[in-house]
Amino acid sequence: MPVRVSRRTALLAPLAVAAGCLTDPWDTLPDTSLTIATGNPGGVFARYGEALSEVVTNRLDGLTSTTRLTDASVENLHLVSDGTCDVGFSLGDVASDAIRGSGVFESPQQVVALARTYDSFVHLVVRTDSGIKEVTDLRGRRVGIGAPSSGTRVVARRLLTRAGVRLSEIEVRTASLEASAAALGERRLDAFFFVSGLPNQAVLSLSDTVAIRLLDLGGLVRAMTSRFGPEYAAGPVPSSTYAMPSAVETISVKNYIVVHPQMPDEVAYALTRVMFEGQAEIERLAPDVRQPNLGAAVFTSPLDLHPGSVRYYRERRP
Repeated sequence: MPVRVSRRTALLAPLAVAAGCLTDPWDTLPDTSLTIATGNPGGVFARYGEALSEVVTNRLDGLTSTTRLTDASVENLHLVSDGTCDVGFSLGDVASDAIRGSGVFESPQQVVALARTYDSFVHLVVRTDSGIKEVTDLRGRRVGIGAPSSGTRVVARRLLTRAGVRLSEIEVRTASLEASAAALGERRLDAFFFVSGLPNQAVLSLSDTVAIRLLDLGGLVRAMTSRFGPEYAAGPVPSSTYAMPSAVETISVKNYIVVHPQMPDEVAYALTRVMFEGQAEIERLAPDVRQPNLGAAVFTSPLDLHPGSVRYYRERRP
C-alpha cells in the first residue's frame, strides 16, 4: 500500500539531498506551510504546540506553521500517518501501539519521532468534597474518560481495568478537557481523567473556583507496568500544582513529537533545532510548560528517530 503524504510534505520533498547533507543556511526553507496537530484546548499539548508553531514561523525563513486542535494522541497519530498533518504530539504508550498496529489501531501507523518531550501525568480529578477516595469508588458515578480519539481514553480504560472496575459499572462521559472541567465544577460530573503535563491550564483554572484533588494512583503503578511495560512509571504531583490538600503519586507517561518518515531531513533537522534553540522564546509564549531536554530527547524507543533529528543530536554531542 502506498504511503499517503500531505501536500505540504510533498512540496518539501525536493529538499531531501543525498547523504543527508543539509542546505546552508539551515533556517532557510522554501515557501510552504506545516500543520501541527496538538490537543484539547487548555491542555499542555495545545499550549506548547501554539508556542512552538509561532517560534518555528518566526525562526525559519519561508516556512509558516499553524496548529490544529484535536482529541490528541490517537487522532494525531492518524493525522500524521495519513499525511493530513505534518507534526503531532502523542503519549508514548499510544505511539507504541500505533507503530505496532495494536490497541485502538487496526494497522501500523507511519510515524517516527523528532524528540521525547516532557512527561505527562495521569490526572483523575474529583471535587475535594466528593467522598471519592480511590478508583473503586467510581462505581455508579459519572466519570469522564476522555475524548474518543484521545490518549486519555486509552489510559483511563487501562487503569479502570487494572483496578477491577468495568466500564459498565460507571456512567461513562466522553467530552473534551474543558467540557469535563466545567461539568465537574457544576456537579454534572463526579470525576474525570486527563493525561497532561504540569500544570494543566484547564485543571488549574478549575482549582481557582472549586476545591479539587487528584486521586492517588500509586497503588496501580505496578499493575500498569507489569501489563504494559515501561511506558508507565510512578510520578508525583506536588500539592502546590493545583492547591490540593496534599501531594499525590500518580502515573507518568512519556510524550513524543512525531512526524511522517518521509518528512525531508532538512525540515526535521530545522524543527528539532528550533525546539531546543528557541526555548527562551517558547517559554515567553507558554510560561511554565516543561520543554524537552537533550539528555532525554533521544530516548524514543520503540519509535525510531527521524534522520534529520539524529543529525542534530549528533552535532550537539559534547
